[in-house]
Amino acid sequence: MVQNNIFRWRTGRGLIVLAGGGDWNSEDNVSITANLLSHTLSQGPIAYIWAASNIEQADEHMDLLRDLGARTGYLVDILTEEDDALSRQLSEAGVIILGEGPHGERLQQALEGAALHAIEEAYRRGASLYAIGPGAAVFGAHAVRGAALVAGFNWLAHSIILAGYTPDDAEQLRAWVHQHPDGYGLGLGAGAALMLGPNGELDVWGNGAITISLGQRYKTG
Repeated sequence: MVQNNIFRWRTGRGLIVLAGGGDWNSEDNVSITANLLSHTLSQGPIAYIWAASNIEQADEHMDLLRDLGARTGYLVDILTEEDDALSRQLSEAGVIILGEGPHGERLQQALEGAALHAIEEAYRRGASLYAIGPGAAVFGAHAVRGAALVAGFNWLAHSIILAGYTPDDAEQLRAWVHQHPDGYGLGLGAGAALMLGPNGELDVWGNGAITISLGQRYKTG
């Protein structure tokens, strides 16, 4: 695990960018995407996972990436592709994007297995992971799904991630942290992203709407 004060995250040579979501064509989210492209060192193509959203939206998002000068890319349907194809398409990618969509549970189930293993391999070699909305939440130790917490992939250790956070969610986030006092809550607002780098780099991109609620027993670095 890489560590920087509060945060501890999966070791790799790439970036982890966890974003709150919202209108991906907004000024804040365009700024996040531009930062992602300029900070990514890997020269591999962009793999856009769209299991949690519709293909038309994914195509439009890819058009925006091209307008920003992104390299070539392709859509990856993790619900229908065979494991061998998934492994090949994701492991060779330089940027892997998990598009925002309403079906967090469906996305998490589809990622488990070959898809997640290929993402891990790409990240270890230097690919950037850009997870948006529900896609960002599943990379915490716990993800917020509706009114409940579910186990996540724990790339960001001890975290409870709530994407699309607003001030109205503050009380509920604190209640979940109270249930897990050894961890912390991370609220990602629309148009905001947390960037975690391979050498302990830490930055906030977009509009800065990120909230952290520490558990009573959580130990900072």
